[in-house]
Amino acid sequence: MSEDCSLIIENAKDGFVIVDGDFVVYINQYLSDALGFKKDEIVGKNFLDFIVKEHKNSAQESLEKNENIHEVNFQKKDGSFLLTEVHSQKTNYKQKEANLLIVRDITTRKKIEEVFHLQEERFHSVTENTPDIIARFDREYRYVYINDAGEKAFGIPKKDFFWKTDKDLGIAEERAEVFKEAIDFVFQKKEKRTFYNESLINGERKYFYTILVPEFFKDGEVNSVLSITRDITEIREIDEIKTEFISITSHQLRSPLSIINWCIISLLKGDGEDSKEESREYLERIEEATRKLIKITDVFLNTTMLDLEMFVFNFREIDIVTNAKEIIREFEQVAKKKQINLNISLDDFPLIKFDSRVLKIVLRGLLSNAIEYSSKGGNVEFILKKNENKEILLEVGDDGCGVPLEDQKKIFTKFYRSEIARNMRAYGTGLDLYLIKSVLDKIGGSIEMQSPNNKFDKGSAFFVKLPICNEKIINS
Repeated sequence: MSEDCSLIIENAKDGFVIVDGDFVVYINQYLSDALGFKKDEIVGKNFLDFIVKEHKNSAQESLEKNENIHEVNFQKKDGSFLLTEVHSQKTNYKQKEANLLIVRDITTRKKIEEVFHLQEERFHSVTENTPDIIARFDREYRYVYINDAGEKAFGIPKKDFFWKTDKDLGIAEERAEVFKEAIDFVFQKKEKRTFYNESLINGERKYFYTILVPEFFKDGEVNSVLSITRDITEIREIDEIKTEFISITSHQLRSPLSIINWCIISLLKGDGEDSKEESREYLERIEEATRKLIKITDVFLNTTMLDLEMFVFNFREIDIVTNAKEIIREFEQVAKKKQINLNISLDDFPLIKFDSRVLKIVLRGLLSNAIEYSSKGGNVEFILKKNENKEILLEVGDDGCGVPLEDQKKIFTKFYRSEIARNMRAYGTGLDLYLIKSVLDKIGGSIEMQSPNNKFDKGSAFFVKLPICNEKIINS
C-alpha cells in the first residue's frame, strides 16, 4: 500500500484487516482498539481465532470464496462481542495476493433496528386487535398495510390490498376520491387531516370518521400516511333515533298536557249550562291524556332504573291469572273503539312466585303494541299457559302491520321504531320492547318475535318465557 493509502486506512472509522490465507498480516488502529487488543496481539494470528464459535465456519467459507461476510460477531479481549458487517475483496499486499476485509461496527444500527422492530411489533399488536380500520398509503394512494378490520369491512383478503389503490380494488368511487384528496393534503401540508365520509360497502350504506396522520422520513419529508377509520354507522343511527325520539316525546308530553289544560279551562269557565254528557266527555279526555302521561313516565322511569342497575326485583306469591285479567281490562275499551277482536286464552295457575311489576311491564307493553299497530277490525290473540318445564309461556299476536325484515334485528334496541310504526302512530317512545327484553334477560326469561305472524300470514307475534322463580334474584 502507498503511504497516502496507509494513512487514510489508519485514520478511518471502519476496521481494515488484510488476511493472507487464514492469518492476519495487517490490522488498522480503529479495529484493534475496538477489539481491545494491541496490533501485535492480532498480527500473525489466525483471523478465525477472533471470531465467535457460531460464526467461524461461515466466515472461513466466505474467505475461501472471497465473499462478503455479513453480521459477524468478533470476540473482544474483555469477552464481550463486537457485532460487525464484513466486506471482502482481493488486494496485493507486499507483492502477494491477499484478502482485504473492511469491517464496520453495526452495533448501533442493530440496536436501532431492534427498537424499530419492537415498535413495529407493538404497532401490529395494537392495530390487529382494534375494531378500527387502520391502513398505510404511499404517495400514489396505494395500500402498503391494512389490518384485519379492513379485510373484514371490505370483504377483501389483506394480501390483495398491497400496492393497490381503492380504485384498483373496486372500492366505492366516492370513497376513493375523498381519500385521494385527503392523502394529497397530508403529503403537501405535512399535517393530519380528519373527515367524515359515507360509502356503499357490499351493498350497504356505511358512515365513517377518518384521521389521516403523516409518517416522516429523517429529513422531515412525509414517507407515508397512516389512516385510522372508525365505522360510525351505528352511532349515527342512534343519534338520528335519539333526535327523533326527543322530538316525538316532547310532542307526546305536550299534547296530553294541552288536552288536560283545555278541558280544565272549559270546565272552570262553564256557567252551569253544560250538560252532564259534555262534562263527562271532558273528564274522559282528561283521564285518557293522564293515562298516556303515566305510561310515558313509567317507561322512562323503569328504563332509567334498569340502566342504572337500580331496578329492584321483588319475587313473591301472586295470582298471575288475576293480574293478567286486570291488565286486559285496561285495554278492552281501546280495542272496542278500534273494533279489534280480542281473543283471550288463560290457563289455570296456582299461586306462583313472580315479580308483579315485571309481569305488568311485559303484558302491558305487548298488548298495547298489538292493539295500537293493528288496523280497524283486526285480531289480537293473548295466550297465557304453562309448559312441562314449569315455565310460563305468553303469546301475543296480531294481524296488523308487522315488522319489516330489515328492522327485525333492531326491534329490541333502545329508542328504535320502524318507519311503518312511525307512519301508523306518532305516539311511541321506542322503549317498550327494549324494556321488556331487558327485564326478561335479568330474570332468565326470553322473548322472540315472529313476523309475519304464521297464524294470520301477516302482523307480528311475540313469544315469551317467564321463569316462575329465580332464587338468585330473590336472594340478592
